[in-house]
Amino acid sequence: MSSITIRHVKDPTEYWSILKVMKDAWDMVDYTEAVPPHLLRAVEDNGGLVLVACEKNRVVGFVFGLAGDEGAMKYHYSHMLGVKKEYKGKNIAYMLKLAQREWAVRRGYRLIMWTFDPHQGLNAKFNFSKLGVICNKFYVNYYGIMKDGINRGMVTDRFKVEWWITSERVKRRLKGILPSPSYEQIKDFDHVVTTYLDDEKIRRVKDINLNSEEEVIVVEIPGDLNALGKTSLEKANEWKLKLRSLFRTYFDRGYYVIDFVTTKSKNERRNYYILWRRSLEYILSGEVPWK
Repeated sequence: MSSITIRHVKDPTEYWSILKVMKDAWDMVDYTEAVPPHLLRAVEDNGGLVLVACEKNRVVGFVFGLAGDEGAMKYHYSHMLGVKKEYKGKNIAYMLKLAQREWAVRRGYRLIMWTFDPHQGLNAKFNFSKLGVICNKFYVNYYGIMKDGINRGMVTDRFKVEWWITSERVKRRLKGILPSPSYEQIKDFDHVVTTYLDDEKIRRVKDINLNSEEEVIVVEIPGDLNALGKTSLEKANEWKLKLRSLFRTYFDRGYYVIDFVTTKSKNERRNYYILWRRSLEYILSGEVPWK
C-alpha cells in the first residue's frame, strides 16, 4: 500500500495509539493482555525496536521486540505484531517485518525469533511461506490462560520460530525464487496425522504416528482454528492436546518445520506443516526435499 508508511514512533502519544491497535487486533475486552505504553517506550529506548505503520499519521499497525540471547547466541526477539482489523489483508504485516529485518541486519543480528500459535493456519502461512522461518522449538501452554478474543478458552501452546534473516534460504524466499511447495509435491511424504470428519462434518484427529523414520514428514493442523473455536472450544483444544506429543517427539529427534502448505477441496480448507530431519546449516542453504 503506497499510502502506508513504516517508521519509528515520533511522539509518546503514539504509544497509546499502539495500545488501541492491540485491543482491536486481538479482540481484547480490556487492556489486561496489552503491553503498557511506558514499557514500549522503555523497549525502544534500550536496544529494542518499536515500529508503527501509519496512514496519514494514523497508527494502523505496529511491531515491537527486544534483545534476546540463549547462551552465546544473540538475537532480536519480536514479541508482538498487530494490524487493525480494517487494514488486514493489505500487506502491512509484511511491510513491518521487512522493516524490522532491515533494522536488525544493520545492527548485526542474524536471527529474529518469536512465538505464535502453530495451529493458526493464516499465521503459519505468513511465517513459513512468506517470510521463510523455520522451527524446532515447542512450548506447552506458554502464556497460561489468556483472555483476549483470539486465545480465550484455548491452551496457549506455541512454536518459537527462527527467522535467519541473512541466510540464503530467507533471501531466496523474500525474492520469490524459493516458493512453498504445492500439495502435489508433498502428498507422497509420510503423513503422520490421520484425520476424519465427525457427524457434524468437523475434521478431527483420529491417530498420530510418533514412530516415523522418514526424513520428511507431513503434519496436518486445523483448517481454521478460529472458526472451529467458535463452533466447539472442546474440539479446537482437542487438536492442540493431541498434537503436543507429536511436535515434541519429532523436534527432540532433530526435525525442523521448514514450510507450510494449504489447500482447499470441496469447500474444506486443509493445512499441513512439512518437517525435515536435516542439519540447520543445510536447511539454511536453501535446499528443499521436494522436486
